This record gives sequence, structure tokens and C-alpha cells, in this order.
Amino acid sequence: MKICILTTGHPALDNRIFYKQALSLKKKYDDITLIVPDERTEYMEQGIRIIGVPRAGSLYGRFKLGDTVVAKAIECQPDICHFHDFELIYKVLKIKKALPACKLIYDVHEHYPDMMRMSRKIPRMLRPLATFLVDKSELYYAKRFDQIITADGAVKDRFAGRNPRVDVIYNFTEFIPEADTSPKETELPEKEYDAIYQGDITLERGVYMTVQAIKLLKEKYPDIRMVFVGPFNDAEGKELVTQYIEENDLSKNILFTGRIPHIEVQEYIRKSRVGVVTLLPLPKYFKNIPIKQFEYMSCGIPVVGSNLPPIQHFLTSYNSGIIVDPTRPEDIAKGLGILLADPRLCKEMGDNGIKAVREEYNWGKMEESLLKIYSRLEN
Repeated sequence: MKICILTTGHPALDNRIFYKQALSLKKKYDDITLIVPDERTEYMEQGIRIIGVPRAGSLYGRFKLGDTVVAKAIECQPDICHFHDFELIYKVLKIKKALPACKLIYDVHEHYPDMMRMSRKIPRMLRPLATFLVDKSELYYAKRFDQIITADGAVKDRFAGRNPRVDVIYNFTEFIPEADTSPKETELPEKEYDAIYQGDITLERGVYMTVQAIKLLKEKYPDIRMVFVGPFNDAEGKELVTQYIEENDLSKNILFTGRIPHIEVQEYIRKSRVGVVTLLPLPKYFKNIPIKQFEYMSCGIPVVGSNLPPIQHFLTSYNSGIIVDPTRPEDIAKGLGILLADPRLCKEMGDNGIKAVREEYNWGKMEESLLKIYSRLEN
């Protein structure tokens, strides 16, 4: 069976698309092609064929790029097309027209109407219209796909009644700790960083409030160090945060690594005492489940997380972190301070996180669900 995975906006080695789904599918299916924005025209990566198309520099550019991606997919003559971006809903039915037997899977990463509502790429006056159009068109096209996969239950519920074939594939971590890997209290490793945030960095994801929290903690911990691992995808936010760091003499306390290869993220987490996931209370974050909390847990470090349902539920279920108000730097500082002052509590919550990932929050369970979906589509 031939499988094509399509995206107009994600990199070739995207966490969910490549390291999780594509590599899981490779265990059962030999012929997998990923069509993705990339500088290289074509190459192989871990047995998966990657076809590169030009990158788009805007939302409209991504919409136009959909024609190129779909044309490349038709050339591959796939049995299943698994696509990952909202703008492709307007294009992929061309595949069905050219290849009537081809099955279409729409993988919905986000609650896209909420994204339009808060997007700074769209003029404020046009956001209500964009939100309306995205909402209505997505629900209209949903019934025409053979399968819908969502990353959380809230988005799944949105498609209720529109398509009977909707399944959740949570973005749980593929970093699954082996049994008895938690270090003994007398063997705790040296830590290079007191706190870590990993993932895309924006104001909406709490970077400014977290940096302010480090400023507050510096009074008690002059040498406190926090590392932000990931790209700063927010020009306005980057300017604001950079200025704050300079004005408050925090350049030795806060490090930004920029984007690093996914396989190196785990190393940074293991070098850190506490993981931070302080997303702000915006509509989309009341639904989407951030993967970073599971990656922290899998590495055995406690989490300071926002008091939002998708974060609070998973942390409190196993007592693997402290819940804070992400809009209050003093609350974030308090949560971090409790953990930094108590190594035993850090270890206890870290061990709880490892247990949670081993038992429940791991990609292995999601891989089983993904392969069942594909087996169903083969029939």
C-alpha cells in the first residue's frame, strides 16, 4: 500500500508528522512518501521518501502551495493521502477526482477557528470574518474525507455529526522511559539549568510572564538559569522580551538556543530541574494539549503548568507538577521556587511523571490506534 503524507507548513522532520506518525507507519508499510516544504528536491530519511516543494512566506502563499503539493501527491498514485494543514481541505479533493480509490485523512492539529480569532497575521477587523469562513468551510468539507484524526477530544467533538470516522491521536511523547531508570536520591545528576521551556516561543505561550518570574526569583537565586529551547516565532514578543532582559540584567540567567534538532531536545530537558508550560488563557489553549508537558514528564522532571484544563488534567492526575496562574509572574515564580527549594519534591513529582508516561501518556499507545485506523481504511 502506498501512503502520501502532505503538509504545506511543517518541516520534514516535524515531531508529530515524521517522528511519530511516519515512523510508526513505516513499521507496517514500506512505501511512504512525505511531501513537504524543503530545500532539497528529493531524498530518503530513515526509509521514508521525502519530496521537497518551495516554502511559502505567507498564509496566501501556503494556500497556493497546496496546488503543488496535491499535484505531487497525484503523481505518486497513493492509496491513502494523509494531510496536515487546514488550507489543504480546499485542494485535496482533486486527488479524489484523479484517484477515486484513494482514501483521504484530514489530521487536525488545532482548533482553527480559534487560531483565526487570535492570529496577528490577520488584520483585527478581518478576524471575525476569517473565523466564520474557516469554521463553516472546515465543517462543510469534513464530511467528504474518509477519516479525520484530531490531537485532542475538544476538536474531535467539534466534528460530531459531520463525519462518523473521527478518532483522537494524542500527541503523547515518544520518549518512553524504561523501567527502573529513575536515579536514586543519592545519584541525582548535576543540572545545568534550573528551568526549561521547549517549543515555539511566543507571547501567547507565556514567555514574557515567565521571564518576569525569573527576574523575581533572581533575588533569592542570583545564579538561576533558564533555557528556552525552540524558535522565537513572534517578532513583537522577541523585541519586548529582549528589551526586558537587557533592562533587568538577565542575560546571564536566560538562554535562547533557537531551533534545534528534535532528537537533541531530550538532552536539554534532562539537564534541567523543572519544565515550564505556562500557556496563557486564550481560547485555543483551553482545548489543545501541549506535548511539552509529556516530554518533561518522560525525562523525570516536575512541571510548572498553567491552570488550563488540558494541562491541569494531565499533571494533577499523577501529581507530577504544580499548577499556577500563567498571567501572574509572581505565581509562576512561587511554583518554581517551591520546586527549586525542595529536591525531594522534585524527585517525587519527576518519578510520578515517569510513571504516568510509562503507564498511559506515551506514543506507543497512540501508534496502536494509528495502525488500526490504517488497517480499517485498507478494507
